[in-house]
Amino acid sequence: MNKKEFAEAIEALKAEYEGWDAPAKRFENGYKRTPYTIMVSVLLSFRTRDEITLEAGRRLFEVAHTPYEMVNMNTEEIAKLIYPVGFYRKKAQNILDLSSYLIERYDGKVPQSENELLQIKGIGPKAANIILESAFGEKRVAVDTHVHRIANRWGFLDTSTPQQSQTELNKRLTPDERAGLNRLLVSFGQVLCRPVKPLCNGCPVEKLCSKRL
Repeated sequence: MNKKEFAEAIEALKAEYEGWDAPAKRFENGYKRTPYTIMVSVLLSFRTRDEITLEAGRRLFEVAHTPYEMVNMNTEEIAKLIYPVGFYRKKAQNILDLSSYLIERYDGKVPQSENELLQIKGIGPKAANIILESAFGEKRVAVDTHVHRIANRWGFLDTSTPQQSQTELNKRLTPDERAGLNRLLVSFGQVLCRPVKPLCNGCPVEKLCSKRL
C-alpha cells in the first residue's frame, strides 16, 4: 500500500466510523473529559480492555474527577473503584502519586509539554501522545498495538514494533494526516480488522489491503 492508497483507506474508514459500535468510541461520551480525566484513563487502560477501562473510569470520576478530590482518598478506596482493571492496586497508587505530583508542581493542572508529561510516573511516549492529542488538540498519532498491526497488515509499513511504527508514521504523515488516526484505527481494529479472524468480507478497504496477517 502506497501513500495515496493509505489516504484512500483512511477516507473510507472515516465514512463508516459513525456507524461503528466500537468500545474506543464510547470514551467520547463516557464521562466528563478533562486533561486530568483523560490522563487517568490512559493509566487505567494499560493492559486492560476498553470496556473495562470505561466502566472503571465512570465509577472513579463519579467520586473524584480532579487531583484535589483524588488525594482525599486512599489507595484501597481507589483500587476498589477501578477493579477489575489490570494491576489495579499498582494503578491506584500511581493515580494518587500523579495527583499529588500535579498539585505540587502544576497547581493541579496537566502540563501541555511532552517532556513534562514524560517525567510523570506511568506516562510513556504513547500515553503522552494520547494526552496531547485528546486533551489539548495537538495533531499527533499514538501508536498502540492496533495502529501498529493494521498499518503493517495493510502493507503501508514494514516494522517490528509499535515504536518503529511511530517513527515511520511521523516521517510519512503530515500533522493533519496524523490527527485522529489512533481513534479511527483502534475502532476499526475492534469492529472489523481484528487481530484474529478479521472480518475482511465487507471491509471498506479490503481491495487496498495487502492482508499481511
